[in-house]
Amino acid sequence: MTRECSGGDPGSGRNRRRIWSELLPLEVVRAPRTLALLRRHGLELSVAVRPETAAGLPDLAAACADAGVAVAVWPMIEDEAGRWASAGNAAAFGAFVARLLEVLDARGLAAAEVVFDLEPPIEHVRRALAGGRGALELLCGGRAGAGVGPLWRDAERAYAGVAAALHARGVATSAAIVPLVLADGPSRGWERLLGTPVSAPPWGRVGAMLYTSLLEGYSRGALGRADAVALLASGCRAAVRRFGSRAGVSLGAVGTGALGDEPVYRSPDELREDVAVAVAAGVPDLALFDLGGVLARPPADAWLEAFVSPPMDARLPRATLRARGVAAAAALVGRAAGCARRSD
Repeated sequence: MTRECSGGDPGSGRNRRRIWSELLPLEVVRAPRTLALLRRHGLELSVAVRPETAAGLPDLAAACADAGVAVAVWPMIEDEAGRWASAGNAAAFGAFVARLLEVLDARGLAAAEVVFDLEPPIEHVRRALAGGRGALELLCGGRAGAGVGPLWRDAERAYAGVAAALHARGVATSAAIVPLVLADGPSRGWERLLGTPVSAPPWGRVGAMLYTSLLEGYSRGALGRADAVALLASGCRAAVRRFGSRAGVSLGAVGTGALGDEPVYRSPDELREDVAVAVAAGVPDLALFDLGGVLARPPADAWLEAFVSPPMDARLPRATLRARGVAAAAALVGRAAGCARRSD
């Protein structure tokens, strides 16, 4: 008998709450205590699976199915190939997704959802966050992606084909996107600068990674907490305008991820505030980064209650001057990039 790796409806975004798990070993994720925690709070799980951990996916999927915890497969390939899905690794990424489905098929299991984390290659992100030449390379489209010419169009077609094939099998798709893409107009300047095919593939759901702790922390003092929350609100509204009922938002971070230095929330109260802002902005489909951080910063229930409890005071914050400046600069760069590449 075929069992799906999900206990919910992947196509419904209404009041949905999920949690990412990027670095936890799969045996820790599938432990009865971990799954009981997720079930107690009504959380779905999006779990990263890499080439070296793929063999453990069926055991995790079976354990989640038995525990009644919905789980989405979050593929990541080798860091040398970019780790996350982008225009430059479309063929390799599609092949890895097919391999994961085969691994599940061999055990009579079926994925209910696959998440495509659309980001520039991890080494380019690291260089950009370090500033200087790395940031300039990313802004200029340099080595970061393939946002021009036949390679870009081939990548769009490749991801569109993978998404369509998954949908034909009854597998839902989600795309996690860099928030700069929300500043794009019809020219899709940021999408091409970053090499992340967001628009053309028929993604079932599109979630913007609006991590206030990262916005504040990586700004190195240029932005405060109020500015980051204002950007969260404007990002949520932009996501709803662009993607409608398909829009989702990822909040965080509670713990570090692949970069290793991600700034994190100071307390569950900051998470609670972010949930209230997202809900007030019209986004009920929320994901939290990440399970490893929740388990490493006990009590875990305090973080998860802040995430899943109905917000007591769901209101939008006032826009700050610095938040307006960041949003205007992002839109300007996106427009300029789109104009420069319109000829391809």
